[in-house]
Amino acid sequence: MTTSDSAENSKRVNETEHLFRALVTATSDVVYRMSPDWNVMRQLDGGDFLTDTGEPISDWIEKYIHLIDQHHVKATIAEAIRTKSMFQLEHRVRIADGSIGWTFSRAIPILDDSGEIIEWFGAASDVTPRKRMEEALLHARDQAEQQKKLYEIVASNTPDLIYVFDLNYKFTFANPALLTMWGKTWDEAVGRGLLDNGYEPWHAEMHEREIDHVVATKETIRGEVSFPHATLGRRVYDYIFSPVLNADGEVESIAGTTRDISEIKENEQRKNDFISMVSHELKTPLTSVISYVQLSQKRATQNHDEVATGMLERAGKQLAKMTRMINGFLNVSRLESGQIHIDHKLFDLAALMKEVEQESATTISGYNLIFEPVKETWVSADKDKISQVFNNLISNAVKYSPPGSAIHVGAIAKGGRVKVSVQDEGMGISKEDLPRLFERYYRVKEAEAKHISGFGIGLYLCSEIIKRHGGNVWAESQPGKGSTFFFDLPVVQPEHK
Repeated sequence: MTTSDSAENSKRVNETEHLFRALVTATSDVVYRMSPDWNVMRQLDGGDFLTDTGEPISDWIEKYIHLIDQHHVKATIAEAIRTKSMFQLEHRVRIADGSIGWTFSRAIPILDDSGEIIEWFGAASDVTPRKRMEEALLHARDQAEQQKKLYEIVASNTPDLIYVFDLNYKFTFANPALLTMWGKTWDEAVGRGLLDNGYEPWHAEMHEREIDHVVATKETIRGEVSFPHATLGRRVYDYIFSPVLNADGEVESIAGTTRDISEIKENEQRKNDFISMVSHELKTPLTSVISYVQLSQKRATQNHDEVATGMLERAGKQLAKMTRMINGFLNVSRLESGQIHIDHKLFDLAALMKEVEQESATTISGYNLIFEPVKETWVSADKDKISQVFNNLISNAVKYSPPGSAIHVGAIAKGGRVKVSVQDEGMGISKEDLPRLFERYYRVKEAEAKHISGFGIGLYLCSEIIKRHGGNVWAESQPGKGSTFFFDLPVVQPEHK
């Protein structure tokens, strides 16, 4: 090869190198040049990513490379020098704004004619957004995994039964407590339907209807049912079905939790039996005492003993109050044991209200009791129990109202139903207490603070009696402005009397 040929080749190499450097510079965030042993960074064009060197520096590792990755960078450099091959590494760097970023760096060795390294030419790209996204995803995945483990621990160690249905009524999850109840393994139970897991046909159909309701309405549903436990025999369970929504707000599955309430039910039955027994035992001597008081009151009246007559009259009122309380407990006991009977008969509600008005006039004094005129309104109901509802609501109004105040009782028939109201001018009920008024044994806080007597069973009984007649019961009130209690019943048209 002649001297001119060698010069021409050298010129082409230089041109190619310049073109390569220009291409790399145009397509990379960072371009750098290093000494053969990498001890000196001869040049660094950092763009907006890294700070430019300005002049050759030897402490470039400490300046640009994050402490955590310095050892790894040095080891990769040593291997690239040893093999005279490309340096390639993704690592953390200190970027121009002082924060920590990530770069993907490549450098190739520039060799002389004898094959020795005379320089390294490198380019680096800013991969910080991608790395931060990866770190965020990894963190989210770790959190999700921890959350999953937590849920698995909770589901595995709770005595409650936890499960998930798909939209085809198949179980997609069942916790150990549920598998134990069935007497099955995961493989035997999960992926199968209700009938496959031992549910009776009526029971399976009921749950399928409930699942359809949850899917259609996206509402939680609650119920109570008995089921044969694999080792404990038939038990009573309280269950809740809740919708699981996807990102579009549609139900994708149904989550269920079930609790064994057999012992609670047994304790309630024992309590009701005890209350029933005690109430019956109390009624016999109480009836005798009432008779003695009435006889004594009659004799005191005949003897014109006004003091004794007044005392015996007050004793009679207290005994009547005690009788109502005992009857209330008896009714609760019968109600919860399923022994209460609703005797449906046709009667005129207006006539019943007239009877209640006459009875109230003899038993309630010191209040302005006003019964609004009511047209003939026929209903099919248990007259005695509806009368009991009237008496409970009126006596409740008296209890919570100041003496001398008015109590209005009315009824309006409209749209196939009759709405009865009992309105007082008492102390009223707070918003917090209103939703719980008809719960068993619930007492409003204001009543307890003022030491107003009662056990919280009167309104509960009213609610249960009206519900068993296909009616509704509710209240409206404002503290300090009185309360109005309502109930409604279906009306029977006159031609069907």
